[in-house]
Amino acid sequence: MLVMRKEGLAHWKKISGYHRRSLAETAMYRFKQLLAGKISLRNYNGQVGEVMAYVSAINKLNTLGLPVRKPRV
Repeated sequence: MLVMRKEGLAHWKKISGYHRRSLAETAMYRFKQLLAGKISLRNYNGQVGEVMAYVSAINKLNTLGLPVRKPRV
């Protein structure tokens, strides 16, 4: 808190890694909204496999559906 007051909010976010955490939280929120919202398997290895399958599906959808942008002239 003292660093935040002294150096400013932007500096604190940079040194604490806040932006990376925020990006990770946003990615997990999007993941949950797009697919299941919860993990259904009980054991850890099963959960890892389930999440990897979801991530693979998202990556596949991204490669199929991303528009190709052409620069304006």
